[in-house]
Amino acid sequence: MLEKYGFCVKICLKGGMLMLLQFKFKNYKCFYDETILDLTATKEKQHSNKIISINGFKILPIIEIHGANASGKSSVLEALQFMINNIKQSNLVDVNDKLYTSPFAFSKKSLNENSEFEISFVLNDYEYRYGFSLNQDGYEEEWLYKKKFMINSVSKEKLIFIRDKKRIVFNNSYEKYNKTWQLFQNTVSNYRKLLILSSVAIKEENGLFRDIYNYLNKIIFKIESVFNQNLIISILKENNKLYKQFQKLITEFDPCLLGLKIDEKINDIGEKVYNIKGIHKDIDNNDFRLIPFHYESDGTIKMFNVLPIILENLNNGGVLCIDELDVKFHPLLFKKIVNMYKDKNINKNNAQLIYTAHSTFLLSSDYLRRDEIYLVEKNSLGKSDLYSLSEFKNLRIDANYEKKYLSGQFGAIPFDDE
Repeated sequence: MLEKYGFCVKICLKGGMLMLLQFKFKNYKCFYDETILDLTATKEKQHSNKIISINGFKILPIIEIHGANASGKSSVLEALQFMINNIKQSNLVDVNDKLYTSPFAFSKKSLNENSEFEISFVLNDYEYRYGFSLNQDGYEEEWLYKKKFMINSVSKEKLIFIRDKKRIVFNNSYEKYNKTWQLFQNTVSNYRKLLILSSVAIKEENGLFRDIYNYLNKIIFKIESVFNQNLIISILKENNKLYKQFQKLITEFDPCLLGLKIDEKINDIGEKVYNIKGIHKDIDNNDFRLIPFHYESDGTIKMFNVLPIILENLNNGGVLCIDELDVKFHPLLFKKIVNMYKDKNINKNNAQLIYTAHSTFLLSSDYLRRDEIYLVEKNSLGKSDLYSLSEFKNLRIDANYEKKYLSGQFGAIPFDDE
């Protein structure tokens, strides 16, 4: 099993908000060794007014991940998504099927080893540490601990439950959850393919396990090429305040596009379908012209696919993970999105954004702290390594990060340009 400070995602929850502190994982895709994505701020003083403070802890609102093509940048986000999906979908798995896993492929040893994940989060002034290891045959281990979340606290962790091949043990204070789990254990033939956390959570209307489960379901991923169109439309149609924010942003960067017209109808098989058109001014008169949305630029279409989710995340708090955020965006729009997360007057609910990028436009101490910049490098054996600029101890805060990165001084580039 993972040790006390083993492989983990750390998440801070305050007032119903979800905050990620740290994510660690092992033996997933191109990452064989321990891999750490840390959103807790270092002692660096650069842009200290733009980081989040909770119970004395300093937390970063954004992480930018760089690296060459096929280095494993997207796999970092996919690893977190994989873990959250296991929690969400544990009770949807057919017990006769193998669990889906994706261990490091270039080693016979790794293919026979478990993949490992752990989550730590804060709820009602307590830090909870939850994790599991798994292979195709089931979940080998699962555990949940708690301790006080105070910067000067010396409290020890207390067990809530622990599970391995030979035993499942609940603390006496959480016996009611043990009874719920026993219902599954006594009725499901292959309960090894069920997570205790998820199984208990779906059987209670409220309570600790349900709270944890609900909060983790709020982490949003945009790793595929587009978001679900119906989701985007529902946000724009149902949230008038958010639509006004969206329209203001798109007109700032595309002044010819005055807004969107979304028509809804029911097709022959009873499904809702939408017809989206851009609203433009007719240059011949004072009237407006409606242009089919697929005629708009790729950048405008990406704004439609991404900005509503970003604005909703900023309004509601939580964690949003986006792959290649910079692609098809003008650098100034890219910069504006990142700055919204760093502006406490806009990001009032401590939302966090984790994204990958190829653009080096923000790779500067003028915009980002060293601990907000991560790099991914894959070696000749196919193993990827994730590391932060803050690990370069002799790197000055005012150094030219972009120049040093592109010259290969940080690694994580496709080739050495001599």
